[in-house]
Amino acid sequence: MLKKKVLIIDDCEVVRTLCSHILTKMGLKITLASNGLEGLEKLKLEYPDLVILDIIMPEMNGYQVCRQIKSQPQTMNIPVVFCSGKSAEVDVYWAMKQGADGYLSKPVNKDELMALMARFNFIKNVSAEYSNQCFYKQGRVRILPT
Repeated sequence: MLKKKVLIIDDCEVVRTLCSHILTKMGLKITLASNGLEGLEKLKLEYPDLVILDIIMPEMNGYQVCRQIKSQPQTMNIPVVFCSGKSAEVDVYWAMKQGADGYLSKPVNKDELMALMARFNFIKNVSAEYSNQCFYKQGRVRILPT
């Protein structure tokens, strides 16, 4: 079975490294980008199964990246999950308006990433009960309605 591919686009090296480490241990293939423009270039080369995307970045912000991903026929079905320190309801609402499929609040931890990957069927070893519990605990991990 082919490994699922996740593209992490974040200007913070610590966040990229932490998320990459956790997701690699889950058996996923990870590609990293440090800004929106680099992320879009890597997206065209890799066509990941999921994009984890920061909002505030140099070159191009996450909202702009998400709109580009969701506006192209070849990438519009790739789930995009924002991962940001911005966690007000208005931030989540604005992410949804850009086409996001989910929203994680920073700092992210292993349990939240596991719940996210289980919710998108990337890993199977997390019970649905645990996944649902983690998703709605404190409103930190959200799947946005389509």
